[in-house]
Amino acid sequence: MGQLDAFRMIMSEVPASTTPESIGNLLDMCVTQACRQLGLTEADIRSGGPIVTMLLTPKDAWEAVVVGPDAYQLYPGFLRDDGETIVWPNIWVADNYSLEKFVASLEEELSKAAATR
Repeated sequence: MGQLDAFRMIMSEVPASTTPESIGNLLDMCVTQACRQLGLTEADIRSGGPIVTMLLTPKDAWEAVVVGPDAYQLYPGFLRDDGETIVWPNIWVADNYSLEKFVASLEEELSKAAATR
């Protein structure tokens, strides 16, 4: 079972949340729960409208942008040379991820973060 099965299941139901803001709130809750289950106790997950910022570890930062129920973007955060400042590229040049691709990509990053903590 994947760490975000609850998110996948809820988003696959009819009627699922449809506004980017409500989906962002749901994603925040599901990622927070997944982090607890993976032992990522220092993770800081915050949602603001359609954007969910995920500081999984001090070196693993991600930002999800919810475009719609089946359209997502996932950005990595990069640490500057000072080791503390996160830079977000915020340039999306690909097609939006489908729900399945987004969940699979985010689950992979959660697993990587848990393995390196």
